[in-house]
Amino acid sequence: MAERKKRTVALELTTANQDIYTVPARFTTEVNSIYINNASSSLVTFSLDWYDAASTTFYTLAELVELPANSLLQITDYPLYLAGSDKIRGLASANSAVNITVSLEEFFQTSL
Repeated sequence: MAERKKRTVALELTTANQDIYTVPARFTTEVNSIYINNASSSLVTFSLDWYDAASTTFYTLAELVELPANSLLQITDYPLYLAGSDKIRGLASANSAVNITVSLEEFFQTSL
């Protein structure tokens, strides 16, 4: 039986790609929701990628999505299932403007 742990991780995006969350080794993760907030008074854009460690490939989740000033976007249609060493990374068109919060559940794999 897998041990499970609910977590929330958050990060302020910059104009360079950065890792928001990386699945620990021997874990799988279910990403339940992603909140993206523009805390500035100007329109900004953001982009998100999912890195699949098994295939060493980045897949686009969102590309240059516009966020109006002082707005919030919630992504919750379907969970995103990640395996060990998979990651979510992102960037924004302006520093100190976009915050991202990810709600997830980690499952420790007792056998691989």
